[in-house]
Order: sequence, then structure tokens, then C-alpha cells
Amino acid sequence: MDEIHLTRELLLAVSAGELPAAFLAQVGLRHLMSLCPRCRREFEAFLQQNGPEGAKVDTGLATALALQVALLREEHRRAERDLRSLLALVPDERSARIRRSRTRFRGSHLVHLLLEKAQEALALDARTALHLTELAYFVLQQSVVEPETMELLALIYASLGNASRVAGERRRAEEYFRQARYLVTRRSVTNAGLLARIDDLEGSLCKDQRRLDRAETLFTRAALLYSMAEDRADLARVLLNLGSTYNLQGHVGRALEVTRAALAELSVTREPRLYLSGRYNLALFLVENGEPRQAEQVLEEDRDLYESYPEPWLQLRLTGLRGKISVARGDFIAAETAFLEMRSGFLEQGLGYDAAVISMDLALLYLKQGRTTELKTLGREMLPIFRAQDVHREAIAALVLFQEAVRDEHVTTAFVRELAAYLDHARHDPSLRFR
Repeated sequence: MDEIHLTRELLLAVSAGELPAAFLAQVGLRHLMSLCPRCRREFEAFLQQNGPEGAKVDTGLATALALQVALLREEHRRAERDLRSLLALVPDERSARIRRSRTRFRGSHLVHLLLEKAQEALALDARTALHLTELAYFVLQQSVVEPETMELLALIYASLGNASRVAGERRRAEEYFRQARYLVTRRSVTNAGLLARIDDLEGSLCKDQRRLDRAETLFTRAALLYSMAEDRADLARVLLNLGSTYNLQGHVGRALEVTRAALAELSVTREPRLYLSGRYNLALFLVENGEPRQAEQVLEEDRDLYESYPEPWLQLRLTGLRGKISVARGDFIAAETAFLEMRSGFLEQGLGYDAAVISMDLALLYLKQGRTTELKTLGREMLPIFRAQDVHREAIAALVLFQEAVRDEHVTTAFVRELAAYLDHARHDPSLRFR
């Protein structure tokens, strides 16, 4: 939630002996801490330095503090009510409702709630995430200017950039990040957590664009800033992104080192999905580092955790990873079974692009075994299927070249690897051509 700058003054009052630290909990400041990560960190650091007890209670200050906490709670409850009202409307009516209102749909609490909802929606529907983030922008426009307004605006622009990236609109994403950077530099935004978030999100855009050196720089800086802000979960997440970037650069050893560091910051009970994502990456990098038995051991250790998330997308990724392990161990029959199952599953879900990518793993497997007949069959099957799915025109053109190379028996391992890399890169850039 937003940073309630009252906290610093409260802690100064405690430090001066006007209010005991123990009283903060009595009046409900710990609830206030749950609304403000920065305030919580300041409070915890103060307790570590000064202990749980302080001087005598100043009754007037205590009363004022209790009143302020009550006001903050009410503001948060009002924001939650406004959010429910907005979400009850059809999407096309929401922005107009915000603009028509004279007193409702205001304030930083509602802005943060909308941004949180947008983040939740991002994995499933980038368009919904964009819409919710735009609503946060409209709310901020209607709100009274406060000291943190520029920080919130920079966060909104970065969030719009990230949602645009996921939606495949890279140029739009770049423009939003330029606006966020402008606010940071011209409006002297210095909040470490916010600066880390902007670097983090822009780093993901650069990684998608395969501007890997720039992505590495941004993720590294974000990790440092998250450390300063003492945000362990976000630190772990950005380290996972950094590890993935190292892997794309071909630095698998570094990828493993950073991924293990990220996992050390995570708890399977507090952040189970993020932890599982890190463990998946760890197993994948172990395979690519020539350690399939260790990768298999990681998957075996996480068997129960994978079973607790039966979503088809996750289970198909797990199947594909088991296929890669089988290839590395020389079990080509198990590998083929896994890749065919994964390809079929993606096609059933209408995910033609993902099916095209896994088809390249099948092609490499057939080439490795010299199975020309199966390779030609794969080439003949691909185009009709992928034209009916979600594969964009430039990727279809690249698959035509693959089909022709297979038909003429000119296909090579290097060509298939290059095509696989192209498909992975072009996933987020439909205008990119295969050369």
C-alpha cells in the first residue's frame, strides 16, 4: 500500500520519550504497518534498535495517534468499497464513472488496490491488466496532489509498460517506460522500492527483446535496490529473472548460482508459486549444464508441490522438462513421448505458438536419431495446424522454410536450433522476421 509518512514522525516521538514503543501495538499501529511496507520496515528497525519499551505515554499524542490510525483504516475500507463498485460495472463504464464522481473513487489507497488487481490479472489476461492500470491512472488524475503523487504516477507508467509488454505491444511499452524514467529524473523520485520496481519491469521488456546486456544491468540494479528496501520476495523474483537472463546469454553456471541465491530468499509456505518457479528454473538449468540426474532429483523433491498446482499450463511445462531430461540421459523413447504429449496439450488449449516451439524439440530429437521419415511427417503436419492456431504471419513464414528444408532433406541441427531461438524471440514481437 501507499507510504504513510506519518510513521517517521511517530518513531521520532517514541525516540524522544514522548511515546513508548509498546503503545504503538496497543493503538493498532501494527495494522497500519500492514498497509504500508515502508512503515513496517521502519517500525521493525526501530524496535530492533530501541527495544519494546520506551518512556511514559503522552496521553494527548496517544489519542492523536489512535485517531490517525482509525482514519487510515477507514480510508482503506472506503477504497475497498470503491473497488468493489467499480468491478461490478461493465469495463466500458468504469472510467466514465470515475470521471463523473465528485467525491468517490479518489486517493492513493484505491490506486494501489487497482494496481494489485492488475498484477493479479496479468498472468491470465494482459488486456484486463492494462484496463485496470488505466483505471488507476484515472483515479490518480481525480485525486488531490500529495507528496507521493509523482511516485505513484511513475509506478503507473511502469505498470502500463509491463502490461503492454505482456500484451505484445513493445513500442507502447517502451513509451510508457520513457515516461516513467522522465518522472524519476525530472521529479527526483528517490524511493528505493519504486526505483527497483521500474528497473525490474523494464528489465523484463529488455529480456523479451533479447537486449540481454541491458536486461542484466537493470535486473542487477533492481536486486541491489530491493535489498536496500528489504523486500525479500521481490529480491528473489528479480534474481530469478537475472538467472534466466544469464541462461539466455549462455552463462549457465551464473544462472544456477543466482537461481540458488533466489531460492535461499524464498519460503515454500509463504511464496509457494514463486518458489516452484525458481525450482523449475533450477532443474532446467541443471539439464542445460549437463546435469540431468541432479535435475531429476530436484523434480522428485518437488513432486508434491507440482501436484498441488494441477493447471494444464504448468503440468505441460513439467512434461516438457522431463522430456529434456530424458534426451540428456539418452532415453529417446521417453523424450519423444513427453514432447508429443506436450505438443498435443498445447494444441488442445489453442496455444499454437507453444506447440510450434516444442515441435522444434521433436525435430532435434528426430535429427539426433536420423529419423528422416518422422521428421518429414512432422514438417507436413505443422503448417495446417499452426495456420489454424495463434501463430503469427512471420512465424508461419519461418515454419514454411522449415517444411521446405525437411522436404528437400536440407534441414540441419544448426538450422532447427536457430529457428527455435527465433520462435522464442518472436513470441513477443510479431514483426520480427526469421533470417
